[in-house]
Amino acid sequence: MDGVGEVVQGTVGSFYTTYATPINIALIVIGAILLNWLLRRLLMRTVTQVVRGVKRAQDVDTTSEMQAAPYVNARAVQRTRTLGTVGRAVITWTVVVIALILILSQLNVNLAALLTSAGIVAAGLAFGAQNIVKDLLNGIFMVFEDQLGVGDVVTIDQVSGTVEDVGIRVTQVRALDGTLWFIRNGEILTLGNSSQGWGRALIDVTVDANQDLAHVTEVTLDAARTLLRSDKYARKVTGEPEMMGLESVFGDRATLRLAVRTRPEAQWEIQRAIRAEIRRKFREHDIKLADELPKGPGGTK
Repeated sequence: MDGVGEVVQGTVGSFYTTYATPINIALIVIGAILLNWLLRRLLMRTVTQVVRGVKRAQDVDTTSEMQAAPYVNARAVQRTRTLGTVGRAVITWTVVVIALILILSQLNVNLAALLTSAGIVAAGLAFGAQNIVKDLLNGIFMVFEDQLGVGDVVTIDQVSGTVEDVGIRVTQVRALDGTLWFIRNGEILTLGNSSQGWGRALIDVTVDANQDLAHVTEVTLDAARTLLRSDKYARKVTGEPEMMGLESVFGDRATLRLAVRTRPEAQWEIQRAIRAEIRRKFREHDIKLADELPKGPGGTK
């Protein structure tokens, strides 16, 4: 039995000696794949736990509904998600580079000479691919400066929508009509973010200029306050409705502007709801909106 064991060990040893290089390379590849999967999984689990922990503490389902320190908590969630997205890419590239170095060492490649040559090639590529380098650097700065995050509602040049992914080179924005826009980070020169800090709902009300505008103002404010006291909307505003005054007068039309400070991304929902409530209140008080005025001699309403 001992003789058989020695023969088997000798055979295995001989086989490994003969095919040591391909076996080691295969083990490195398998190890890199498993390590990449494990690190990405741990990263995403950490991101998920952070997001759930913040929302559980606030007892909310969505980021925009956070109450205590809404800006800090909401940005913590969005920033964590964004860093998780970028972190996955960093982990993958780091593991790939390390695996390649180990594989080249198994092939007895002179790594010092290779790295020197790679440095020269990289310098040439950087000079010839300045746009790619610009995209990478701008993407890194955008993430760490918290200019935008996954889930933010942004406007980039002519594109408006929700950020679905922030990569090191490309940012993906889903427009309202469902179009997914791929925007190179180096081309983002002007960026508007509607998800940071707070928003403001602006409602313009155009009525007959001959009516008592003081009464119109009172009814408008009453409509807004009534709506915003409801459970559905109370947690989405951070201030009281404010009548900013007479915005414009044109012929028999007068436009008043109402403003309400809201939580990020809630301004559009608040605008729609207040408009509907104002229309209902105006009917109760027989206040005529501009589109309800009779046609005048000039053919305008």
